[in-house]
Amino acid sequence: MRLSFTPRFGRRARTLPTLQQALLRAALRRFAVDPRDPLLRTNKLRGGLAGYWAFSVDDDLRVLVRWDGDVATLVATGTHDEVY
Repeated sequence: MRLSFTPRFGRRARTLPTLQQALLRAALRRFAVDPRDPLLRTNKLRGGLAGYWAFSVDDDLRVLVRWDGDVATLVATGTHDEVY
């Protein structure tokens, strides 16, 4: 599996507080090894975001992912309300 990210994801990730940036890096490493790691709480989305997946970084920080074959594209990151 390869990871890629959108410019939107990159811009938002750079503006996160230092602690959340560290948590995001750790979550991305975990995701790269096993996207279905139970600690990430990865879930398939429905409704307007059908076709996307999301996983948790901490209690409120989420990452929105789109799968294109074996490439996971990181689309957005932010709080629950910002991402959904």
